[in-house]
Amino acid sequence: MKTREFSMEHPRGLRIHRKLGEFEAALLNGVERHDMKTGYVWYYLKDEATNPGRLNVGLCFFNGTLKIVSLSVRDEDLGTSWDDFSEETEQLRAARTEAWLAEHGFPTGEHAWGSIWAGFDAKGGYGSAVIRYD
Repeated sequence: MKTREFSMEHPRGLRIHRKLGEFEAALLNGVERHDMKTGYVWYYLKDEATNPGRLNVGLCFFNGTLKIVSLSVRDEDLGTSWDDFSEETEQLRAARTEAWLAEHGFPTGEHAWGSIWAGFDAKGGYGSAVIRYD
């Protein structure tokens, strides 16, 4: 089965897709910018209501080109701070994020345009999904 290239309409009015310009992300109200000083720059969008829960999005650009989209569903029952952390809840967050992607037509795995991974990152201590464009 051929999966269409990942893209989504963010609730803040930003269409996230491979050709998204870094300047578009930078202009979004309330975005947090983190320059890694290596050519990589991350933009973190404020959590936004989605179905289910809230959606947390990070965009990683390399020399101005979108390379990575990080997503996680932020349901209230999974906690809202590090005080609520447990590996079990983060694994559940990863599973819910993977389900959200699948419901929107983006299953995990390798695709002609890139890849989608969802899971628990033990080193980072969180559950999420990572979309990589080749």
